[in-house]
Order: sequence, then C-alpha cells, then structure tokens
Amino acid sequence: MKAADKALGLAKVLAGQAIVNDQDFLECTARSDELADNDGEACGMCHSMSLGAQVAHEMIERGEYEDVVSKWASESRRRWEKSKFFKLWQKEQKAGRDPHKAFKEVNTRLFRKS
Repeated sequence: MKAADKALGLAKVLAGQAIVNDQDFLECTARSDELADNDGEACGMCHSMSLGAQVAHEMIERGEYEDVVSKWASESRRRWEKSKFFKLWQKEQKAGRDPHKAFKEVNTRLFRKS
C-alpha cells in the first residue's frame, strides 16, 4: 500500500494537484522504478517507470534542483519517444492497426519464453 501511495503522490504532482519541493520530487521519482514488475524490457509501463527513475537519478547527480518537474518531464518524454515501445505504438497506428493488440501479442511472446 505504501508503494501505491507514493505512485499516487507522484501522479498528483505531475498533474499539478499537489506540491512538493524539487528535491523531494527527484528523490521519490528516483525510487519509482521499485514499483515496476520487471526490468523495463518486457512492458512499456515498467520501461517508462525505469526511464523516469533514471532521469531523476541523473538530475540528482548533476545537482539540478530548479524547475525539476518540467525538466524531468521533458527529458523523460524525449527518452520515451526513442523507446521501442513508443516506436511500436506509432508503427501500429500508422498502419491502421490497434496498438493495444500489438503490445498484447509482444507481451504474450515475451512471457511465454520465460
């Protein structure tokens, strides 16, 4: 339940419904990949969480503590749009297919191998 509360808190900050200081945001976001079910290679949601955590870690290492929410969101989105998950979604939409179906098929193949 504690993990769900943390995730909800981050979502509220990103939606502009809650305010935390920049350092707390980065530190909490840097730990958000703990909520992922896998290493981020098997599903888009876990990959997105891992990317966000990685961006937060890097910002902490650089000592960035000003305007962090918008900087974090911008960099996370930039990296997400380079991911295989985003590219598959775009490819399926462009071909007129349902992207949800493609992801379901990919995940079925991946999890069948494990």
